[in-house]
Amino acid sequence: MYRDVEEMLTRELREVADHVMVPPLPELPTAPPRARFAWQPMLVAAALVLVALATVASLLQMDGGQSPQPAPQPTDVVTDDATDAVPDAVPTGPPTVPYLLDGVVHVDGGRFSEGFASLAGTDAGWLAQNADSRRWRWSNGAVVQDVTADVIPQAPAISPNGEYIAWINAQGQMNGFQTDPAGEGMGIPAEVPETDEDGVPTRIGAVTDDGWVIASGRGVSLLWRPYVDGGTIDLTETAPDQQVLQSTGAGLVVLDATSGARDAASGRVYLADLTGRGEIAPIAELPNFGLLDAAGDWIAWASADVVGGDALTYDELRVRRVDGGDEGVLTPPDGWQFVNGESGVVFEDDRYLLARVTDGDRERMMRCSPALVECVLLDTPSADR
Repeated sequence: MYRDVEEMLTRELREVADHVMVPPLPELPTAPPRARFAWQPMLVAAALVLVALATVASLLQMDGGQSPQPAPQPTDVVTDDATDAVPDAVPTGPPTVPYLLDGVVHVDGGRFSEGFASLAGTDAGWLAQNADSRRWRWSNGAVVQDVTADVIPQAPAISPNGEYIAWINAQGQMNGFQTDPAGEGMGIPAEVPETDEDGVPTRIGAVTDDGWVIASGRGVSLLWRPYVDGGTIDLTETAPDQQVLQSTGAGLVVLDATSGARDAASGRVYLADLTGRGEIAPIAELPNFGLLDAAGDWIAWASADVVGGDALTYDELRVRRVDGGDEGVLTPPDGWQFVNGESGVVFEDDRYLLARVTDGDRERMMRCSPALVECVLLDTPSADR
């Protein structure tokens, strides 16, 4: 019985299997599947490019669509400035600052025939001394007037920018004013010693472009800031034995008197700034000199043995960069000499200086370029006199 059942089941299973459709086997590759792995680096690179593009797009959106800016340069990198470029030639046009010829002050085409012996300042304000008296006169335009009716034992001083004039009267009082037509006086005068340790009347050592005034002498050094607080600072305490000699467009000229030096002809002299606390900050060492002016990166000077004594003229003027480089010698054209005197040499701007020269009969103005070490005579109103 069981055999019959087994045979029946076997027969039925075979009949079912005969009707089942078996799918064909898949074709197998004949080489290793390397192509699939070769795409992986390309996909990674593409992903990196997409990330970079997304980052740039984000930055551009944050920057308002502008191009990315370069990183800031270090603050100690020195770059050339257009104003410091060496000129191709020395200009021959008229002076751009007041100048003195044959006792006549010339300012912006105007003439002031007062018999002046010295001159300082700019178009904003100039200061001159009459040759036949001790009167000092000033102007900021068409009108020339006395600095003060008081007796002035020593010369007044004007700031390099021509905006402030100050003096000390016979009573030992510092006073001054702004040269601007709408300017004002310096307020309550500041008291200073009438004479220094040598018995010489105290003088104005410098007036700065900020309106600070420095009274100076041997053992006397007082800073007055009339437009700040009206107070004074005793520089003999904040800067002992440092005597301010003059103010230039490049800084204060200071004499180091610690060794007993009494003038710039033999003692250590240097260019400096002055802080509001009365501290003197050196900028650069200066040569010994008899006369000197400075502006921008340049200084010009003549030694004391060249301009000292009764010398009325001299033959050469030395120039040098403030940092000590590019030193040279300026000389007038053949037949001409420099006219001696502090107001005979002045920087017109940061690149050119003016000098008064003579041929023994006439006076002319000469413009020089320290960078080119070259000078040219100028055609001025009194050149044909």
